[in-house]
Amino acid sequence: MVVRQLVFSRWMSVNAKPAFVYDQALTELGNKIEGDPSFAVVENDEVTTAVTIMSPGSSTEPAKLQLLALRTTDNRPSQWRPGERLGPLPLQDDQYPADVTHVMIWPEGIAAQDLHVNAPRLGRLSFYLRHQVSAYVSFEPLYQPDMLERLQQLRGQLRLVEISMTRPEYIGNDRGAFGTLLPSVFGSRAPSVSVHIGMGRRGPRDRFLDDATEEAVFQIAESAHDQVDRLVIAGRNRTTGRSERVNLLSERLQEKVEIPSRPDVPALPDENDVFRGLQKAYVSFRSQGLFDRAVQAQAMRQR
Repeated sequence: MVVRQLVFSRWMSVNAKPAFVYDQALTELGNKIEGDPSFAVVENDEVTTAVTIMSPGSSTEPAKLQLLALRTTDNRPSQWRPGERLGPLPLQDDQYPADVTHVMIWPEGIAAQDLHVNAPRLGRLSFYLRHQVSAYVSFEPLYQPDMLERLQQLRGQLRLVEISMTRPEYIGNDRGAFGTLLPSVFGSRAPSVSVHIGMGRRGPRDRFLDDATEEAVFQIAESAHDQVDRLVIAGRNRTTGRSERVNLLSERLQEKVEIPSRPDVPALPDENDVFRGLQKAYVSFRSQGLFDRAVQAQAMRQR
């Protein structure tokens, strides 16, 4: 068995671009891959992505696909055995080490994936579809219904932020809000970055993080949520005066499950069981009305 978080998002067409029709986009992509299997791979600087289409879906049925983060020759891990020297993984030139996530897209604007520490995020799928078939779509995380209210109560009185990512190269050259929080010396040379910024427990209780830091934190929460592995915000609630912590990743609309492993690859879940699990969680959340009540990151930009 492998443990996965089934995490839900809302998908939307991009303003000023043709409406996103996923079955058409994935059918076109599938036809191109069938004609040339190498078309499935997109290389962009240090990030290489591929997609395997299990089902393009329809206007009434969800799409099913695998989104893969690949490692090219220059970025491949090595193999090691005690008492032996590090050596290359025995792969052919057209083979890649891959991390995979399974994605489902439903007609009514909902998408989900099985998330784990090395899973590619849906932002890569947006880039991939735009690059390969000129299909424009954005994915917004869905959060628990009370998350936004709790987060807004901390504005102006933040005392701590913890942020980490295992793939800092994803932020690229345009560091944006990350430039305020992450020292530029790290760049893409560090395999992982973790930063803790706080006022300290022994300092005055009425001291808070400066406006620039707070704005950077909220910009990442709003617009770069799919590039971080951890984002914890703590501060004083303006209404109650009490200290509170909000962990944005644990506030996502999600369900933790155990999925049977593939007999031939124990580290991978059985793909059919993943899709069944995603469908089951979707039906459960929909029946509870959680999709209607959930908060999406875009709502924070409207406050």
